[in-house]
Amino acid sequence: MSKLGFVSGHLEREQELLRELNTASLALEAKASGLEADLEFSEEDILNSKKIIYDFIVSLESALAGNEISSDIHKLVQLIEKDEKPIEDWKEDLNNLSTQLKSSDLIDSESLSIMDDILSFLDNEFVKNARRLYSR
Repeated sequence: MSKLGFVSGHLEREQELLRELNTASLALEAKASGLEADLEFSEEDILNSKKIIYDFIVSLESALAGNEISSDIHKLVQLIEKDEKPIEDWKEDLNNLSTQLKSSDLIDSESLSIMDDILSFLDNEFVKNARRLYSR
């Protein structure tokens, strides 16, 4: 496979992950704001969104604990480790978010903001990779 094909395939996977996480995050934010019906998110959509984000957060927590890192989150782990926010704070915030996702009906705004931070990292990385691909 050519390098261009490899990068293109990688971008497609990044885009799909971003789409899935953004949609799930939007559903949880809509639920927290009481707007799920207005935005046409069913209770099943909310439950699926919680599972999607929970699975992603658990994988990220595992990677930050030094376990095997999937290719989807390798760069995210690096960005978090380089972030000005201490890694222990990230771990605590991710633990709080995963606990809420597993047990709570509503996710508080502080925990949702952690997901926004993660999505921002992923989005910025996607844009950089897309620019690199299209500048060739």
